[in-house]
Amino acid sequence: MKAFMLIVARAGDEENVLETIREIPSSVEAYKLYGDYDIIAEIEIKNLKELSNITNELLRKEGILHIETLIVGEG
Repeated sequence: MKAFMLIVARAGDEENVLETIREIPSSVEAYKLYGDYDIIAEIEIKNLKELSNITNELLRKEGILHIETLIVGEG
């Protein structure tokens, strides 16, 4: 299962948050953005429970203010 996370970071914390995302074993790719979101991350997960756990863990990290998750549909 694949998902994309659109992440809003606290101003000045973008690089630290990007490194945090890249260290997650489920993270495939992550890039810095300019616009409403600061980072986009591609995540490969086994199920929605794993995605929920990753999201909740990230939201506890310093510098991450908001995460919008988009699950990729098959087909």
